[in-house]
Amino acid sequence: MKKITILLAILLSLLYLRTFIWLANTWLTDPVYSHGILIPVISLFLAWRNVREKDIRDADPFKLGIIPLTFGILLYIIGAITIFPFLSAISFLFVLCGLILYLYGKEMMRSLLFPVLFLIFAIPIPVVPAITSILQSISSRYSALTLEMLGVAVVRTGSEIQLKDCSFSIGMPCSGMNTLISLLAVSAIFIYLLKCPLLKKAALFCITIPVAIVANIIRVTSIILIADHYGVEVAMKLFHDFSSPFLFIIAFIFLIILSKLMRCRIGGKGGQDEIL
Repeated sequence: MKKITILLAILLSLLYLRTFIWLANTWLTDPVYSHGILIPVISLFLAWRNVREKDIRDADPFKLGIIPLTFGILLYIIGAITIFPFLSAISFLFVLCGLILYLYGKEMMRSLLFPVLFLIFAIPIPVVPAITSILQSISSRYSALTLEMLGVAVVRTGSEIQLKDCSFSIGMPCSGMNTLISLLAVSAIFIYLLKCPLLKKAALFCITIPVAIVANIIRVTSIILIADHYGVEVAMKLFHDFSSPFLFIIAFIFLIILSKLMRCRIGGKGGQDEIL
């Protein structure tokens, strides 16, 4: 069985080589997915952690695994024909799940389900530009509104916020998309390790989205507020780069506090899901 596993790993690597190259190039060139290079490493670690005590010789093959396997192959073919690498990348998840089910059974799939699904955070989704545009609009609108409430005279034109002697354009890097995807990935691992009902886990994961958006609005508002009081140079050089990781940490701490309020706690190898 180990020889079959190694052979399949080699075959999959060859089949998806072009897709892996596309992914690696995206991770290295797209700031939104710069975290992508870490996702496979984390996924492999979680997979090893979950199955290290299992004996693959005790595998109980599940023949219906051929269904997701076939669907994944069809997606791969469509992606290759249409030159749409996103489909080819997504097909890898279906092919992987199908092979695990077909060769090793449902128990092994249960152990590897999260590590496999976690790989989705490494795959660039086609709608990112559209979502980024929406986030730009939200960030600029509510940052300007917050600044007005704080007594700062600003004029907003689209995604640009103007002070008396300078203006700030809320571009793609400041839209909050980076923070949103990264926070979703980190919160997914955190929530996976929690021991609490599945509904609470789902709610906590969904809450991550508004938390990330609010964190970015606070970041943009803070930068412009500092620029209004101490000048653009202080805001951009001393606070701009530092503010992103700082507010990311604050947002994650807020999620931890929420999990405590929801009476969730860290479990063992992936928290157990209760029904209620």
